[in-house]
Amino acid sequence: MTEPVGAPDGPARITEVFDAVYRGESPFGNRPPWDIGAPQPTYVALEHAGLIGGAVLDAGCGTGEDALHLAANGYAVTGLDLSPTAISIARDKARARGLDAVFEVADALDLKGWEGCFDTVIDSGLAHTFEGDGLRSYAAALHRACRPGAVAHILSISDRGSAEMQARLAEAIEEIPAPLPDDDEPPRLKRSADHLRNGFADTWTVESIDETLMRGVIPTTSELLDVHAWLGRFRRS
Repeated sequence: MTEPVGAPDGPARITEVFDAVYRGESPFGNRPPWDIGAPQPTYVALEHAGLIGGAVLDAGCGTGEDALHLAANGYAVTGLDLSPTAISIARDKARARGLDAVFEVADALDLKGWEGCFDTVIDSGLAHTFEGDGLRSYAAALHRACRPGAVAHILSISDRGSAEMQARLAEAIEEIPAPLPDDDEPPRLKRSADHLRNGFADTWTVESIDETLMRGVIPTTSELLDVHAWLGRFRRS
C-alpha cells in the first residue's frame, strides 16, 4: 500500500527491505500498514459476487490474508511474494487455520515455472509499486502465468489514497515524512487510472477501472483507514 521509506531498486535489495519490514525492523514497528490482519473488503465483495473462479493467484500476497480467505471458501489458491519472511508467516497462518493454500517465494516480474496455471489473479497493492515499464513487465508475467480467458482483479492505491495514507502515518510515526506540497514534490510514480490502464493494455483487455477503497492500518494505533484506490479488471486473451 505504501512502500518502506527509501525502498531500493532490484529484487535482492527490495527483498532485504521488505523482509526487514515483516520482521518488525522498520519505522512501522511490528505491523506494516498494508497488513490489516483480514482480507481486503474489496476481495470479500468480489468473491460474494461470484467474480472469483478456478485456480487463483494472489500476486504479492504478503502474509496471506486474501489468499487464506479464499482458501477458507473452497478455492484453490496460490500466494506468491518476493519476501521469504512474509511467505513463512503466511504458511504458519495456513497451518494454524488448517487451510490448504500454497505459498511460495517468487518474483512477480518473472513468474518462471508458473506458466499457464491460473484462472483468476488478485493483487492487493503490488501493481502500484511499479513504474511504467515495470508495470508492463508485471502484466506480461501475469499473462504468461494465466490461462486464456483469465481475469485479473488489481486493487491499486491512487495518488489521492497514497497521500491520505502517508499523511496519517506521518501523524502517528515520527520517522515517516509528511507529504510535500504538490509544487515541491520530486518526480514520483503517478498512481492514476491511466497508469494502470496503460500498464496492462499490451497484453490484457481492459474491462473496467473503477474508484474504490483500499483498507490499511495505522501500525501504532491499530486504527483501520480506508483510502482512495482503483480496482481494475483485466481479461487475458
